[in-house]
Amino acid sequence: MIGIVTVGAPPVPVPLPPSTGGGGAGVGGVSHKSFALRNGPVPRYTEFASPAPRADENGVVQDGFEKRLLRWELQHQARQLLGTGHRIGVCHRVPSTHVAEGQTPGVKVYRRADFATYYRGLMICANVWACPVCSAKISERRRADLDEALTVHQERGGGVYHMLLTLPHTRRDLPGPLVALLLDTYRRVCSGKYALSALIPGYMGFVRALEVTYGENGWHPHLHVLVFTEAALSDDELALVQHKVFAKWEARVLKMTGKKATRKGFSFASAERGTEDVHLDAARDYVAKFGTDKELEDIVVQRRTWGAADELTRSHLKEKRFGGRSPWKLLADFSGGDVHAGMLWKEFVAGFKGRAQLQWSRGLRAALDLDQEQDDDQAAAAVEAEDVLLARITVENWQVILSNNLRGLVLEVLRLGDWSDVDAMLAPYRRKYADKVRDRICESEIR
Repeated sequence: MIGIVTVGAPPVPVPLPPSTGGGGAGVGGVSHKSFALRNGPVPRYTEFASPAPRADENGVVQDGFEKRLLRWELQHQARQLLGTGHRIGVCHRVPSTHVAEGQTPGVKVYRRADFATYYRGLMICANVWACPVCSAKISERRRADLDEALTVHQERGGGVYHMLLTLPHTRRDLPGPLVALLLDTYRRVCSGKYALSALIPGYMGFVRALEVTYGENGWHPHLHVLVFTEAALSDDELALVQHKVFAKWEARVLKMTGKKATRKGFSFASAERGTEDVHLDAARDYVAKFGTDKELEDIVVQRRTWGAADELTRSHLKEKRFGGRSPWKLLADFSGGDVHAGMLWKEFVAGFKGRAQLQWSRGLRAALDLDQEQDDDQAAAAVEAEDVLLARITVENWQVILSNNLRGLVLEVLRLGDWSDVDAMLAPYRRKYADKVRDRICESEIR
């Protein structure tokens, strides 16, 4: 039995560009060509080594499949660090016992109009901080939501401003207490006699995103805030607001921490298109970037330019060369053998547990005529009406896929090819899995 039934029109194969040399990470750090040689028949697109990086005029890497496979690799590493008892231990692994109305049980693969593929019928953790797979889907929904808000607000002639806030910190500061202090300080800035609403003319509300990196000075949590106003501020008004808001922030930081805030850790700039300040697109990317492909681009580039020896012997230089490391970078470094990075990542997950990554101020969505915001579980499990049911996977085949860490690769094959490619890839794994089952039965009978 094949185990997967194609529904609707077969996907249109999208061949990868020919390899121009250089081995990419591939599967589990192995190039696709090496993977093919070791494991027998594989889909035609995996016969190529990872292509050389392609970038647009801004230097953004365009190779999508490496980043998508990287998400599944990082999720596997996260499971190794947090253990099977953590919710991420069952995420996108265990079939769900809950079946929505009109749905059938079992593992399924859906395809979107842009040929992106994803699983349904599995339990999910919806952990935006710890799970790179769930985080990507949640962040994608959040980004689309924010795009709609910015479009509506601009059409009405409103103003948008990007504010960056951070606290003085040292290597001795733990992420949990530090982020709690940052959020508490921000709450105090948003309340009281001289709150943001009183300091900013035409203030409507804000969208606040929490982000963190780890660098030479330890944990660096910071807030990216988009402030919405009824109309754009004049240059004089903006200069006055910058002075007043920083003064309020400086006073609150001093009271809460006993340390003086610096201008380096603060900014308040126009986010309108066409200005010389932070452009709206860039400001939106700052706010909604956690979990998106942009978070993984540096890892892909780093793996192309650093060998395994560099990962282990020169890890102390990464922070200087690549800047502060994001949580996904820490997880990737652990995958490369950096045990300390893994411990730091666990420290981050514990410190950020229960924290909202994105928050809308009360009443802002209603003012922009937006629907109620989805929670993380809803965003991670959402299925668009136009998405196509592409495949159903039997329990036996799912066990083969799981035991060989092929979840990401199966999605890539179905994205680029058809079931014959998947069948060719899984064939040797099915034989190995059948042999293991047979051996277990024999051992049981002997006992």
